[in-house]
Amino acid sequence: MLLAGTGAHPIPPKGYGAVERILFEYAAALRRAGNSVDILDRVYEGGSLAEYRFALRLPALVRREEYDILHASTPVVANRLALAGLPFVYTSHSRHWFWRATWRHRWGAWLERRAVRRAAATVALTVEVEAAMRRTLPQGWPRPLRVIPFGVDTSEFAPAWDRRTGRKALGVGVVLPLKRWEVAAAALRGTGLKLQIAGPIPDPPYARRVQAAGDAVELLGEVDDVRLRKLYSEADLLVHPSVVEVLPRAVLEAMASGLPVVGSSMVGSLFPNGRGGLAAPPGTTAEQLTRFFHASVLRLAADERLRREMGEAGRRRVIEDFSWDRIASAHLELYSDSGLRAS
Repeated sequence: MLLAGTGAHPIPPKGYGAVERILFEYAAALRRAGNSVDILDRVYEGGSLAEYRFALRLPALVRREEYDILHASTPVVANRLALAGLPFVYTSHSRHWFWRATWRHRWGAWLERRAVRRAAATVALTVEVEAAMRRTLPQGWPRPLRVIPFGVDTSEFAPAWDRRTGRKALGVGVVLPLKRWEVAAAALRGTGLKLQIAGPIPDPPYARRVQAAGDAVELLGEVDDVRLRKLYSEADLLVHPSVVEVLPRAVLEAMASGLPVVGSSMVGSLFPNGRGGLAAPPGTTAEQLTRFFHASVLRLAADERLRREMGEAGRRRVIEDFSWDRIASAHLELYSDSGLRAS
């Protein structure tokens, strides 16, 4: 099997790079299942154009390899493979199925639709993404389209119950307006909880707005894997107010770490019936979301037993439904149904 990288970050990434980390862990799960797997990636300088430079060179690189299945995970790479006549399986990680605020987002959405139409088989990470995909496809689409999430290595994420004090809230993700960190910061004002946010800070003016919105906000920037796991293990709850999500890795890692989650409606499907967290109702305004977060955080901060019950329920949910071995098995079944062979 041959997994095509992104050209944007090394695999595994040294810091930020969710798709690259997912590819690395997925390859490890396939190997544990007895499969031969290579990851094909080249990282070029060029910022946002690095993926395009990699994709341009990719067909020549692929043709040097021996493989039975070729799997792409970004739309630029997938469309380049299609143009070169190389059959592939495609996984979409993109929020552009739902979020198209600028011309770049609309371009990304067009590339996503084109990639799905040209793939021999497609993976949607959630049922919501699958539904969005099917709305763009002709009725009776004959090629396999399955919902298969990515996994979480629960051996890497675990709670440190004895180090939890009820006074530490954590946020994980890039510090940009679409994450709505200012909502979380404002919601925690006056609660006595400290909010730490771990993630890249590409927009310093917005970062200053986030800090000004709260009374105890610490922006950590990018952190390495060891520190991130420590932050998860010692925090008391995760806040995730994002305006748009597909399948947020940060929420799954927090659940694996036994953290109750307070989130926007975008993450509610990950903990139905409060099994692992509290999610705002759909259609909640920013003001309503702030009030919901404030009340939910106060409720969790005051009740250690509830935090423990939610944390343990969330961890069980991840172990049952998001183990990498289970995810790898689902992909192998899809590969078998795709009819692909190396060209």
